[in-house]
Amino acid sequence: MNVQAAPGRPTSRLLAWLESCLVERRPATSSLLFSLLVLPYLLLFWGLHRHVLATPSLAALYQPQALVGAQWGLVLTGAWMALVIAWSVLGEEQGTAPRPALTALAFGPVFVGFLVLAIGYGLKDTPVGLLLLVILMLGRWLFDMRTLWPALAASFVLFVGSDIAIHAGWMSYAPLLRQPVFGGGELQPWWALWTRVVFHAAALPFCVMLFFFFTTLARQRKALEQLVRTDMLTGLANRRAFMTQFEIECHRHARSGEPFCVLMCDVDHFKKVNDTWGHPAGDAVLAQLGRILRETTREHVDLAARLGGEEFAVLMPATDLEQARAMAERIAERLRGHEFEAEGRRFHVTQSVGIAQACGRRGTGGPGCEDVLKLADANLYRAKREGRDCVIGSLAAA
Repeated sequence: MNVQAAPGRPTSRLLAWLESCLVERRPATSSLLFSLLVLPYLLLFWGLHRHVLATPSLAALYQPQALVGAQWGLVLTGAWMALVIAWSVLGEEQGTAPRPALTALAFGPVFVGFLVLAIGYGLKDTPVGLLLLVILMLGRWLFDMRTLWPALAASFVLFVGSDIAIHAGWMSYAPLLRQPVFGGGELQPWWALWTRVVFHAAALPFCVMLFFFFTTLARQRKALEQLVRTDMLTGLANRRAFMTQFEIECHRHARSGEPFCVLMCDVDHFKKVNDTWGHPAGDAVLAQLGRILRETTREHVDLAARLGGEEFAVLMPATDLEQARAMAERIAERLRGHEFEAEGRRFHVTQSVGIAQACGRRGTGGPGCEDVLKLADANLYRAKREGRDCVIGSLAAA
């Protein structure tokens, strides 16, 4: 399902574009967006480490060689991300965008690299673990599981292996540091600042991502529900949606006794239109009738639907027979006056209409739902027998 960028404010267009990335997962765009969103975290840690290296009192908190190694790791990861960004942009411009299988190279090295950094700081009691979760969520947002599973498998082996090594005494916990951040006492001032910076850098985007994901899911669910209820050619409700609303209207009529009407219409000689002018011309006729029904009926009151083929129906609450007949005449007149064109030639079409009004007394329930529909359908075929291009209506008495 394509998500079109909404016109209007730049913020709305940006959100629509991000939603399209979430839904469509185009390889080049996903690789580019993932790299751009993760890059600030890489720069954050590079900047923190740079400050530590320039401050001897803070550098004493780290293992010197491990800290230098971490900096080089961040530099190499940044260079790799720059290559991914260039690869994605140039590939998109030249029409040689990366294939889905190759997008694993955009996610895998970055995720594994940050996992190594998280193990270095102490995965279980520092906010780097939350940051790792943010990166994982970004990956799951932008890539499919085929892209993620190699990095996840490698990360699982690395995580389990480091845990075993720590418990076996082969490696110290938080090997990047001289001692863990949380040693049981009051936090050293640098770690108090460091944990706040890293936590907020991870937690705030995490919350934004959650809200964005759930908002997108709600929008997609609403779009799918609309798709299930809508006829694609005409934009009207389909048979399922019409019958659901019709049942509701029948129950309302049974409680209040207020009349309602059902209008059924059918394009005259529609098979001849298809045979003479072709199916595209027939589709144009149906689409135009759908447009006329949408523009003629009352918005948020009446329900126009395509029941199938060239047969349409309109549910008209709080409407008597004469009001329904007047609306049917307007619809028929507009369709009759519309000029269609196919193969350089013009033609006109008409429609036959049958109407039934439910008019039972309050509390009696009046006629059953099937009786009203059957009468409207019978009146439609009576209109066809009597010469077509006419409207016939009657009361479905209790």
